[in-house]
Amino acid sequence: MGLFQANVSWMVLVLFILSFLSSNPAPLYGKTMDKAEIRQRLQQHLTYLSVELGERCIYRPQNLKAAENYVLRELESMGHTVRRQPFICQRVEVANVIAGDPDPRGYYLLGAHFDTVADTPGADDNASGVAVLLEVARLTREAPTPKPWAFVGFTTEEPPAFYTPYMGSSVYAKTARKNRENLLGMLCLESVGYFVQEPDSQQIPLTLKFLGYSTTGNYLGLVANWGSRPLMQNLERALVAASSLPVSTLAVPLAGSLIPETRLSDHANFWDEGFPAVMLTDTAFLRNPNYHTPRDTMDTLNLDAMVELTVGLTHFVNQAGK
Repeated sequence: MGLFQANVSWMVLVLFILSFLSSNPAPLYGKTMDKAEIRQRLQQHLTYLSVELGERCIYRPQNLKAAENYVLRELESMGHTVRRQPFICQRVEVANVIAGDPDPRGYYLLGAHFDTVADTPGADDNASGVAVLLEVARLTREAPTPKPWAFVGFTTEEPPAFYTPYMGSSVYAKTARKNRENLLGMLCLESVGYFVQEPDSQQIPLTLKFLGYSTTGNYLGLVANWGSRPLMQNLERALVAASSLPVSTLAVPLAGSLIPETRLSDHANFWDEGFPAVMLTDTAFLRNPNYHTPRDTMDTLNLDAMVELTVGLTHFVNQAGK
């Protein structure tokens, strides 16, 4: 009877520890990441960008500038040294917001665009990406990372700048190439908030129909060109190790020219300049019926999935380049 009670006690202890590990904050530098706090901060960013500001496009320059200023203020409040990279688009001065400087020994970049298309509050596209960007920048500020990182809010990703030299990411990538920066890898956060469990909620491009990708839209997509495969594989391992978010990967030849859907964000400008880059995405219009419409609101987003992405991505930033 005593042995039975001892076994029960040990079982209770083990179950308690497992329960604690699964429901409490994830480790960070010997401290912990508080998922409740991460969720609250993500919600704060989403509320300001998609509710208080809403439409943030070149046709609403005051709102676009307010989004730019918000990203700058938030990064500065974390202790980052922040600068703007200004240029003229549609006769309006716009600017990328950059925390961190290029390092000749090599550096990584995490970026997300803060603008929207006209007539949409842009919660998924792309307040979700900006929110995760800001949280990862905060969580990784507390201790040195193996390699330096820059955190960039890109302006003017959407039309009418899209596919032109006036995309904020194009300006950054071309400048980095001109200056011969040692950019080890760029991660692009593009629409990372829409995750659902319903069957047949995920469209698959025709060219990928027979490769076994799930038609349930509950996973994060990682998209790389052929030369960026090692970066994508390392990122996948980190996300799987540190979060519960399902991940699916795709590496495309010829810089994605055979599958145009894989080029539809800021990462493509880095591919074109010869830098390794990976897009992290919920696949946008291939899953989200609210894409580029007034219905793209924060109440449609899955904050739990965004928290998991933030935790996993923080883990990658903490170990990339070791």
